[in-house]
Amino acid sequence: MAQDNPKIHDDGISDLGISLSDYRPSWDEYFMLLAKLAATRSTCFSRPVGAVIVLDRRILATGYNGAAPGAWHCTDKRECYWRQPENHVPGMEPRDLSRAIHAEMNAMAHAARKGIIIEGGTIYCTLSPCMNCFKVLISAGIKQVFFEHIYDFNNQGGDKYLLEFYKQYEEQITVNQLAITQRTLDTAVKFISETTSQRRHDNY
Repeated sequence: MAQDNPKIHDDGISDLGISLSDYRPSWDEYFMLLAKLAATRSTCFSRPVGAVIVLDRRILATGYNGAAPGAWHCTDKRECYWRQPENHVPGMEPRDLSRAIHAEMNAMAHAARKGIIIEGGTIYCTLSPCMNCFKVLISAGIKQVFFEHIYDFNNQGGDKYLLEFYKQYEEQITVNQLAITQRTLDTAVKFISETTSQRRHDNY
C-alpha cells in the first residue's frame, strides 16, 4: 500500500527535510541504530541482539544472534532450544546447549571469513557482551564497546557482576553504555516509515 507523502510546510520543505536540516544523530547513535536494525534479522527466540563493528567511522562487519548458517533456527520451532527439559544433558548447564551464536561472535566470524581486519575497531551492540564474547573481542583487537542494554541475567543481579568483570580489562578495552536520544529515535522513525529520499525542497 502506498504511504502518504511527508507533510510539506509553507516554506516548501518536507518533514524529513526539516529533520535532517536541523538535526543529525551523533556517530555513536548512528552506528547503534544500525546495530538495532541488524537485530531485526535475529532468529533467537529469547531476545534479539544486533552488533556492528566499525573502524575509522566505517562499517567493517555486522552480526545478529541465531543458529549457525544453514541450520534450523529456534524461531522456526517457536521455542528456545536450551530451555526445553527434553534437550538437557546431565552434567551440563542448559544454557551451554544454546544453538545461538551471539551477535558479536557472528560479526567477528563474518569479518574473518571475508579477510577483514577488525583490530583497533569499535563494536556497537544492542546488548552488553557476555563474558565469553567479551574475551574474544579483546583477543580480536577490539578497543571499544558501546552497548544499549545491560545483560541482566534474567533479573538475577548478574548485571552488576558483569560490569565488575569488564573492569578487569579496562587497560585493554573500554566499555560504555549508550542511550539513543528520543530526538534521534524520532528522526530515525521518520526516515524509515516514510519515503526517505524525496526532495527536501521543490527548488532543489
